[in-house]
Amino acid sequence: MKSILPINRPLADAPDLNAATFENVDIILYELYAAASANGVGLIEGRTFTGCRFQGPAIVLVSDDVTFSDTNFGDSRGGIRNLLLSPVGDKAIGTIPMRDCQFIGCEFYGVGFTGAPEFIAQVSALTDKPKA
Repeated sequence: MKSILPINRPLADAPDLNAATFENVDIILYELYAAASANGVGLIEGRTFTGCRFQGPAIVLVSDDVTFSDTNFGDSRGGIRNLLLSPVGDKAIGTIPMRDCQFIGCEFYGVGFTGAPEFIAQVSALTDKPKA
């Protein structure tokens, strides 16, 4: 797969934050979550994002069947682990939960990530550069 990063297009707002697929748009994560919540859904689920830029500040709670391909997780300021948080208890209150979502060639800005220990370990092993 050929990398589509870095994203060098002009800003483009997503016309419908409740869509199932997003391509080449910019999304403020809290607005995406607020749109889902307004429909009675407390998480982002069943979405595919291709060539999208995501803006925080936010902490994404990665759950089942979330995949990242050719992803720029953001400026880690010295190491990818700086973007990761581990909950101390059994809940991650204040996060944006995601399940069954695919991120293909996406970039994140001002976003941290948390999830199961397996997810934390996988991302910890990455370098700061996306792989083609």
